[in-house]
Amino acid sequence: MSRHRSALLVVALVAVATAARAQDAKPTTSFTGSLGYVGASGNTNLTTLSVGDKIAHTDGRWTLTQVAAYVYGETDSKESANQLAVSGRADFAFQPRLALFAGVSYERNPFAGFNARTDEMAGLRWKAVAAPSDTLNLDAGGVLTQQTDVSGASQSYPSARLAASYKHVFSKSAYFQQLAEYVPNLQTSGAYRVNTESSVVAPVSAHIGVKMSYAIQYNSRPPVNFGSTDRLLTAGVQVTF
Repeated sequence: MSRHRSALLVVALVAVATAARAQDAKPTTSFTGSLGYVGASGNTNLTTLSVGDKIAHTDGRWTLTQVAAYVYGETDSKESANQLAVSGRADFAFQPRLALFAGVSYERNPFAGFNARTDEMAGLRWKAVAAPSDTLNLDAGGVLTQQTDVSGASQSYPSARLAASYKHVFSKSAYFQQLAEYVPNLQTSGAYRVNTESSVVAPVSAHIGVKMSYAIQYNSRPPVNFGSTDRLLTAGVQVTF
């Protein structure tokens, strides 16, 4: 009986401590917006516009994140880029370094061969490194993808997902970030996607910085008559609150 009482006491203490920690944690919300523009005339007539935002809200255990990005480009007055990506994700931290997550993302990129791609994902996040200047988060889970190509063909298939997010902070407003994602198709052998993004932010003021990023999107089985690799180099202004 005493063992059962001890076990119940331990459980009760853990529950109280967890509740107290959750109550002590103050909810916070952050906003990051970015804008980039390139215009050239003369021998080359080029216009490129990129807009993005990230909103994150956390109460210590739950973290809700929304991300959006839009890129539009014209070359010689003819549309050459039109890409939209929007995603939402919820993370629940049940341990200091472990969290469950679920999310959904939508992307449209006709110049890569598809009019719509929706990824529904879920899995486990591990905070592998949590140092003052360095953080590394690793994701492992699954994805259900629905895609409609510009040809009208549609497909739906399950995939696995491995992802990493590394950030090194130089100062309060200056940092380097590296994102990487590997999504192998579990239905078609040899089909997979790899996405990476490297970015550097240098502060101009407390809330404004200059951001440069380089993203690569690789699809081993792209739609017919489309290339497998897209690269995007952007430079612009970032605002954070």
